[in-house]
Amino acid sequence: MARTARLGLVLLLLVFIGPAGAQAVLRPAVRQETWGSIGVRGRLPGFFKDMMGKDTYKRFRLGGELGYRSADVFFAGRQFYVEGTMHYKISDLLSVGAEHRFSDRSNDRSRQRSVVQVMVDKEWDRFSAGYRFMYQHTYVEFGGQREVFRNKIDMKYNIPKWKLDPEFSMEFWTWAGNKGLSYFGTRYKLGTEYTISKGHDIGFGILHDRERDKAWPTHRWIWSVSYTLNLRRV
Repeated sequence: MARTARLGLVLLLLVFIGPAGAQAVLRPAVRQETWGSIGVRGRLPGFFKDMMGKDTYKRFRLGGELGYRSADVFFAGRQFYVEGTMHYKISDLLSVGAEHRFSDRSNDRSRQRSVVQVMVDKEWDRFSAGYRFMYQHTYVEFGGQREVFRNKIDMKYNIPKWKLDPEFSMEFWTWAGNKGLSYFGTRYKLGTEYTISKGHDIGFGILHDRERDKAWPTHRWIWSVSYTLNLRRV
């Protein structure tokens, strides 16, 4: 009888304590980061205009960005990166582009990645929306997240007589690995952009990253500040 009672007590402990312990282990880690970047946008060098023709020349956009991303503490740097981009505007609705990034990581080896993307943008009066499909190749060893598909939706509303127009975006990340497709993360962003003067913009935003489909996921809250010089508008 005593043995049966002890066995029942053990089973009760497993029922009530077990799920709580498992939940504590699976609960995502929460981290905070700060991102900062300085970017420049412009056109191809002028001598390309005669080679391509004025109409084709105007469809190209070039860009560059230097950025810093912190860990939980701002001065505990997680990575510095340099990025170059090129876009070609096929029509008012459709554009294609490519970018390449080199990043130096404090706790890992340096890393490079290349991205090819297709962009669709549309405006309705004061509301604008866009969709981005991106194929990303990261130069890491086999078994790592080399081939990634990214789908991004962004929206913006132009408030009359107001300089801080709200912008919202949502992005989904899918890894094409040796076991098939794995939807492993989502990123949300809410931000705005302020024009200091013609061609000079400062952006502010808060991002939320949510990892999934892994044993120990991490949720990140990220504060973002950016400065962009647009040479096409100066």
